[in-house]
Amino acid sequence: MIINNAAQQPDDFGHQLVYFQNVDTTLSVSVDSMAYHFCRSLGKEIAESPFFDDVRLCEDTLRHDSNFYSSKPLTVNNVKWFCDAYDVDALITLDRFFLKTVLYNNSMFDYNNRNYLKIELAGELKALWPGDNVALTIQFTDSLIWTMDYYLPAETFTIQDLQSAMRYLSEHTGNKMHMHFVPYWSADDRWYYTHISSDWKRATAFAFAEKWESAANIWKPLYDKTTQKKQKARLASNLALAYELAGDFTQALQYAEKAYTFFSEIVDEDDHFRKMQQSYVELLKVRIEDDRKLSEQLNEQLRIEN
Repeated sequence: MIINNAAQQPDDFGHQLVYFQNVDTTLSVSVDSMAYHFCRSLGKEIAESPFFDDVRLCEDTLRHDSNFYSSKPLTVNNVKWFCDAYDVDALITLDRFFLKTVLYNNSMFDYNNRNYLKIELAGELKALWPGDNVALTIQFTDSLIWTMDYYLPAETFTIQDLQSAMRYLSEHTGNKMHMHFVPYWSADDRWYYTHISSDWKRATAFAFAEKWESAANIWKPLYDKTTQKKQKARLASNLALAYELAGDFTQALQYAEKAYTFFSEIVDEDDHFRKMQQSYVELLKVRIEDDRKLSEQLNEQLRIEN
């Protein structure tokens, strides 16, 4: 269940109207329901994933105090009560949420400084579950700028435009935050080197068919046999790819680092293939760390269930 546990920002706080060169900080804009739109968008996106049986939204905010800058997380007893009362396994709470807005209305003769509005959003989310005192905390920020067309200098933004933009940013940010609570995949480019020799061609055919073990069984003897650093660099890079796609990230990183070392010895620092290999090494390090964290989380979950 997703709960709005953030105190509402006062309407007269955080808003500015800039007109010509004058700054008016008394602008009052209602931010009512913006946190709700954030939570609703977050819940809707999470619900579309296949990893949860049900995603619920608490309609009311829990806090009605004026300390909207402060975070007041739920206690262990609060978490247990909500989970028992609403028959849910875990909670996502929005503990802080506030917006800063600036509305610029410039001279109709000033084409360089067009009319625009700027919105900045900041907040804090927590994931909580019964029996655990440690919460996953996520702090987030986002921003949005809307600009009038340069050929409409006489047009100006209104308070209603500002509220529409705040709602759009709230929903958009809520949508993005779902990535912290469900698995997601990002696409990465991969490559392997080819050669005109018969052995390379056979390995390339296996790689094209995604038979990485068979391809590696050909590339490995070629790597061990050759003394040419360029060939060793390319074969080591191919082996790194084969091991990565087979799930052996440690071996993949070892060969990727070997490939980068060979490239560093034969080409300049600005060489395209050397830069590609360096990026691949860094990417594999991230994959290893992500894999370690995932294993820890799964082991911890098994421990809790047992």
